[in-house]
Amino acid sequence: MKTSLLHSSALLLLALLSTTNAKEGTATTTSTAAATELTEAIPKPEPESAWGRIYLRNGLAPIQYFRDNFGGPMMNREVSFYFPKRDEDRFGCELLPEDEQTELKAANRSAVLVVDRGECTFEQKARLADQMGAAGLVVVSPTDDVSGPVGELNDEDEITIASVMIRRTGGDMLRAVAAQITIYGRFIPMTCQRSPYRCEPRLEAEQEYMTSFTVRSGSVLSSGGEKEEDSVTRLGSFLAATYGSVLRSMQSFPLATLLDGRQACLDTAVNGIDEAQLLGKVVLLPEGKEGQCSEFEKVSNAQRRGASVVLLVQRDNATVMTHPSVEVSWHAYNITIPVLAVSSSIGASLANLKDTQGDTASLRFEIRGLGGDAETEVALKNVFLTVVGGSLQEWEKIASPDEGAAMHEEPVGSTRETIIHTVQKTQGRDEL
Repeated sequence: MKTSLLHSSALLLLALLSTTNAKEGTATTTSTAAATELTEAIPKPEPESAWGRIYLRNGLAPIQYFRDNFGGPMMNREVSFYFPKRDEDRFGCELLPEDEQTELKAANRSAVLVVDRGECTFEQKARLADQMGAAGLVVVSPTDDVSGPVGELNDEDEITIASVMIRRTGGDMLRAVAAQITIYGRFIPMTCQRSPYRCEPRLEAEQEYMTSFTVRSGSVLSSGGEKEEDSVTRLGSFLAATYGSVLRSMQSFPLATLLDGRQACLDTAVNGIDEAQLLGKVVLLPEGKEGQCSEFEKVSNAQRRGASVVLLVQRDNATVMTHPSVEVSWHAYNITIPVLAVSSSIGASLANLKDTQGDTASLRFEIRGLGGDAETEVALKNVFLTVVGGSLQEWEKIASPDEGAAMHEEPVGSTRETIIHTVQKTQGRDEL
């Protein structure tokens, strides 16, 4: 009897344990499934793209890059660009001299090293740049054909910085600017969608950098003359081209004499023109095909003759000003100077400035205008001429009052204020 009771109790205990284990198993399965669902519900960050664009501070157009398959993550901040000082170091296959290494290390991982392709492996270039304290590595291709740097690292090896390759003409532009000022920029990985086709950055901070530091418009200032009051005068607005280089804002450039269409179309190599005539100066050129050559050919000729900045002057009968551009972006890859557009009235003012001040006439450029966005001013002008029905002379009185009138406040509710209010509500811009 006792044995039977013990046997029954054992069976009951086993049954209870079995039931408990079954419930725990079910609970565990449920918890695991819930955790899996929760993990899947959390959006994963998009993987870093193998290509992107270098947006330069005060640059007109970005430079496309392709990144490596072996390095660390892309820099997520603005960096400067460092170029080896000696020609024999341009390939980056050996450690730089001690003083240059000190400069790189002093930048505290905020300067990228720029070298040429060739002479050693991408891996060796990147490892040496990493060792010297660079934030990243830019390899310049000897052609405009670009691919991502490729390397095979051993398990114990590690390169903590990213390396990218850019086209030859992009490297030429960087070197041309670096000869004048320190270059700053940001490497922004891009992701694209097909319908509609659009490429954009992953992060809001990257979008903000693109918007804030890409030159779209600004003001033209005179900074020459022998009289003190002639030192700085706002002459009007400009629109930046969709191609070209970094605009050195607030730096004075001597103003060259306005070239007509025929002069702008002359090729220096064929016609033996004196390059000193335009060397280091702001050059005024007529827009369009005036002079039996294209607008882009005029810009190219001016660059070959040593111009530092090109101003394309709008035709007299034009009422709408647009950003200068080329049909295919790579056609303008060889342009290493900034290209800007100004109205015909501003062009006339600049020609008069040159006649009045002679060799002392010089210009500065302020990005995005004084007291507002210059693109808004251009939009205002278009509305005033096409909607309001005003004339060019009336617009100039509104947009560029004389020195005496500038001292008086505009009455509230003026025509200019009304137009500004209208345009600000309707104007949109594509920053990409």
